[in-house]
Amino acid sequence: MTRRQQIANVLVAVVMAAGFAWLCTAIFQRFGKQANWAKAWEYRESLWLGWKLTLWISLGSLLGSVVFGMLFLLGQRSPLPVIRKTCRGFLEFVRDTPLLVHLLFGYFVIFAPLLSRPLAGWGLEDKVIIGGLLLSLFGGAYLGEILRGGVESIPKTQWDSARAVGFNPVQVYRYVIFPQALRRVLPAIAGLFVSLIKDSSLLSVIGVSEYFYNTKNFISRTYAGLEGYMPLAIGYLVLTLPVAWLSHWLEKRFRDET
Repeated sequence: MTRRQQIANVLVAVVMAAGFAWLCTAIFQRFGKQANWAKAWEYRESLWLGWKLTLWISLGSLLGSVVFGMLFLLGQRSPLPVIRKTCRGFLEFVRDTPLLVHLLFGYFVIFAPLLSRPLAGWGLEDKVIIGGLLLSLFGGAYLGEILRGGVESIPKTQWDSARAVGFNPVQVYRYVIFPQALRRVLPAIAGLFVSLIKDSSLLSVIGVSEYFYNTKNFISRTYAGLEGYMPLAIGYLVLTLPVAWLSHWLEKRFRDET
């Protein structure tokens, strides 16, 4: 990068920062006198509990989506046609229907009627466990497709070379295919994980008391505006920004290694 390009990037960053600062200032000047932050302070415990639950749901869903994503990837590459077609059909169903439909149908039609006894553990409600599972399945379906695209983009010569040196199938994936595929699909995976964290707010439709659900109750009870929406936005930024930063760091590290 030339010095002129560096100076241009700095100027762009300064202009964007100034514009954002002006926008924030205008918002606070417009609503600052009308905002009553004491309302948010009164509901701080409810908002904090909702944010913590969203954090745990997000972490569990991310881990679950990785597990399901790997299973769907292996299923689509299975030598058995029945397994391949079953995984393919399920993935198409998930990709072509909204997450909201999956949550409503999965909870009220499939899981709720089958529950003869509580599933709750570690102080969690059934809704949280089922909602996290449905969110993991949804994310895993997309992750499986992303990983499949990355794996199938690896040239055939890489597969043949790995087999030629005596690697078994597990070693071929572990040492040759996955490291190369991960570099290619890392931005897509990061985008999926960020979307999955934000989509956890949809669990409110089945009554999960997560961050969005508790914030919505706070706003409806106190008629709050800026006092409710600003903490809501900041709360989700705190959850999603580390994922984006980690993705950028990994991209830079992989790029430096090549």
